[in-house]
Amino acid sequence: MINDKEFLKFEEGFFKPYFAKFIEFKRGKGEKVAQSTMIRLRKLNNSLNCYNVSHISEQMVEELLAPRGGLSESERQYMTSSLRQFCSFLTLLGIDAAIVPPKYMRAARSEFRPYIFSDNELHRLASAADALPPARRSSVHQQVYPVLVRLLIGTGMRIGEVLALTRADVDPSNGVINVINGKNGVSRYIPVADSLKKILHDYAETIDMAEGNKPFFTSSYTGEHLTYSAMKYMFPKMFRAAGIYMADGKTPNIHSIRHTFCTRSLEKMLESGMDVYTAVPILAAYVGHVNYMDTEKYIHFTEQGHEDFVQKESSLGSLFPEVGNE
Repeated sequence: MINDKEFLKFEEGFFKPYFAKFIEFKRGKGEKVAQSTMIRLRKLNNSLNCYNVSHISEQMVEELLAPRGGLSESERQYMTSSLRQFCSFLTLLGIDAAIVPPKYMRAARSEFRPYIFSDNELHRLASAADALPPARRSSVHQQVYPVLVRLLIGTGMRIGEVLALTRADVDPSNGVINVINGKNGVSRYIPVADSLKKILHDYAETIDMAEGNKPFFTSSYTGEHLTYSAMKYMFPKMFRAAGIYMADGKTPNIHSIRHTFCTRSLEKMLESGMDVYTAVPILAAYVGHVNYMDTEKYIHFTEQGHEDFVQKESSLGSLFPEVGNE
């Protein structure tokens, strides 16, 4: 039985042991079951206990998800997601549980807000990093940014994960990066392509890798990790130097590089003949997503291609939440 402090607040009843199994199942998939999720599941358990039955009927679903005072729309969507997943889980265990109708769930959106770089633009961005002039105090950034930019392009890592890297986290000889306790507490190993492996190896030759606790990318001003503030200054500068602008004349944001990586990677996987049901879990694990719906948000095809993907991805299973990260 789960020993979480929050789980001890679950009222005793028919469904409590199944919530324990459900939470273990979610964690087994790699999801971080946050305290907010535990609170929602506890409320759901306690609400189900009010019916004093060993099943979940369609009428119960309708009553539990009906709009009511004191329940915001966002909370109702979280409740919908939790009940939908739990009912599907109970069904797998042979418990009589109704299917939550699609009318209660938000429809998948197909807008393409993030900027998706072309291959030529990514090449120009890397060239702009290579051509950075020396700074007043140091020329270290001339070594750092060509590697940092290529690391983002070649791995789809979050900028925060890249900035947090220590020298012990990078194995340039084998071309493996260890992301420790990334977003949602997810840690993972990232193997890189041979071309990026050589770039990391050459860069590692310029720093003392034996000092494992030191930043992999060091600020020439502070001697500590580079900051996100520095990125907000340097990347627009490099985008302008590369002539990369969005339709409104502004430069893209850094995170669009991650969106581009996910889109291009999945396109290549599907073009190679890999099935979407195999490709999406692999991509999700590589970029550190805790569920597949997170990955879908990062994928931006042509309009028809995106609609095809959403349709296929929606059938991956009802055990994955529609709601974003918690």
